[in-house]
Amino acid sequence: MSTANIDFSQLISVVESHANNYEAALIELEDSATSSEGSNGNPGSVNITEATVATTRVQLTQSLTEMASGIAKNAADHTKGLGRKIGG
Repeated sequence: MSTANIDFSQLISVVESHANNYEAALIELEDSATSSEGSNGNPGSVNITEATVATTRVQLTQSLTEMASGIAKNAADHTKGLGRKIGG
């Protein structure tokens, strides 16, 4: 079994990248929703394709963000455990 070394700044960078993508997807979904506002308080129309794509993008990026965060947390927990072993 081989192991690869990765530092925590790389893990933070990956999680931040996924979080930024998630934020962009949420903004895109919000824009899709606000574009459906009509005038004088009347409902407008919704582009169902645009809304579906935006919703799917939010779901996918949320999953990737959670996965990256979980990997980073597991790495941190593993490192903490190794520290306890060394510390006795």
